[in-house]
Amino acid sequence: MGAFLLVAFGFGLASIFTPCVFPMIPITMSYFLNQETGSRAQAVMQALVFCGGIIVLFTAIGFGLTAALGPFAVVQLGSNPYVNLGISVIFFVFGLSLLGAFEITLPSGLLTKLNAASGQGGYLGALLMGLTFCLAAFACVGPFMGTLLAASVGGQKLQPVLGMLAFSTALASPFFLLALFPSLLKKLPRSGGWMARVKVVLGFIVLAVMLKYLSTVDQVLHLEILTRERFLAFWVVLFALPGLYLLGFLRLEGIKKDEQLGVGRLMVATLLLGFALGLVPGMFGARLGEIEAFIPAPAEGASAVSGGGSAASGKWIKNDLRTALATAKAENKRVLVSFTGYACTNCKWMKANLFTRPAVAGELARFVLVELYTDGTDAASEANQKLQEKLFRTVAIPYYAIFDGEEKVLATFAGLTKEEQAFLKFLAAGA
Repeated sequence: MGAFLLVAFGFGLASIFTPCVFPMIPITMSYFLNQETGSRAQAVMQALVFCGGIIVLFTAIGFGLTAALGPFAVVQLGSNPYVNLGISVIFFVFGLSLLGAFEITLPSGLLTKLNAASGQGGYLGALLMGLTFCLAAFACVGPFMGTLLAASVGGQKLQPVLGMLAFSTALASPFFLLALFPSLLKKLPRSGGWMARVKVVLGFIVLAVMLKYLSTVDQVLHLEILTRERFLAFWVVLFALPGLYLLGFLRLEGIKKDEQLGVGRLMVATLLLGFALGLVPGMFGARLGEIEAFIPAPAEGASAVSGGGSAASGKWIKNDLRTALATAKAENKRVLVSFTGYACTNCKWMKANLFTRPAVAGELARFVLVELYTDGTDAASEANQKLQEKLFRTVAIPYYAIFDGEEKVLATFAGLTKEEQAFLKFLAAGA
């Protein structure tokens, strides 16, 4: 949740620097600070109401999504292949929009009526002006908002609401700050091509995120089309292209033919190209650290480089608890059950980063290991989810349980942890 809210806040800040929003900042602030009547304190209060209108509108959209689906349904939809396919389509459309293929607009008549109503002044006028601002900025803000709402499906039950709250707070922040310190208006950078560059770079990033959801569809349905190697190949291209664009090698909106390369553009391009090249070893089995949570795992039995691959954390039996229990009884071992999912990023992180640490891998070798997937479309996933709910009163994943050969639960561990000692303590309790 913390990482998601940070991304949502970052999306809100990025939305400020788009052609639909940034030029409106001085115009809007001039409206509040140069009214014929009223003190500066009243102007600040009106600006606060304006910001409140932005926050309330976007937060209400997130609340509407949660109310329409139900808090539990929002969580459960995260692994639904058809929902993820729909999310991928949304990301694709908004990605192309950010790249300039087309513009998403709202009816001009609606904007005209709201603009006329907001001209009446006062707090009601400021509130209506905030609503008008949101709708007028939709062409640039819509892709960020749609991306966040799509990404919030499958998260915690209040994730759509909190995500929109973080996003809108960041978007409204410059208006409130400039109302408090109006002298800063003179120091704002001028509108220019840099805003178009922000849109283009973010367009490529949105397309890269789209692949994550397509990968979920591929894994849940066992299509094996978007393999780890193909996924990373697409990511290498999608992160390299904006780097090449910023360096002037790719001709898109925002960079003129003989425009001088600035230090800022150079540094961002270096980061993007460096990240793209850093993904290449992952195509050959190397582990990619934190990124492993968002990309397909190596195929079972694939050769590993630098400790990658499934063998680093032991051999896992898939969806066969009976065999695992029988093996444990015959070998006088305990069974470590991992309730996991094809679409579960935290599950992937644990297996790729925690289970491969020497101390943890050594302890895991003492157990019979079994993975029970709960988010697939097959009968096994449905049975695994029912088993988890029956035994532990939860369907949250990852969830770990240690059984003895007689099916008695000895210890449980819920959720992701990055604390090695905490997980080792759990394994010791079960062993």
